[in-house]
Amino acid sequence: MNFKDLLSQINDVEVDIYAKDKFELFQKISQYLASKINVDSSIIYDLLRERELLGSTAIGNGFALPHLKLKGIKPYIGIFVLKTPLDFDSIDNMPVSVVFVVLSPSEKPSLQLKTLTLLAKMLKNVEVDSFLNKNPQEIKNYLNNFKKNE
Repeated sequence: MNFKDLLSQINDVEVDIYAKDKFELFQKISQYLASKINVDSSIIYDLLRERELLGSTAIGNGFALPHLKLKGIKPYIGIFVLKTPLDFDSIDNMPVSVVFVVLSPSEKPSLQLKTLTLLAKMLKNVEVDSFLNKNPQEIKNYLNNFKKNE
């Protein structure tokens, strides 16, 4: 998997998402995703919540990578830019402003690991400000340009 493959999995970019805490955010994301992938929102929420309770999905620098596996789905990455940063119990104690939600088919367990590894490497070299105060198309353009420079 390379950056081009990764970017092809980015299905949606949503901006100005407001939530009081990360679990309310997961509720909103679950409702949004349910219509996109045809899975009940409560299943998505439960899986996101369970994963987060195992340990924070925040990776530092204002980013979080909540992820889950579901049977029979296509790989999916959604980017959610928050209106107000949220506490995600990040290792660097920075609040999260941008959430990359990664959904992977449970039939291909290595795909999720490859996706998360590549995303984490990419986000290590990106400033969270690159996503703030931008519309979805500007964010997609930024990521496409980032890929070309790598």
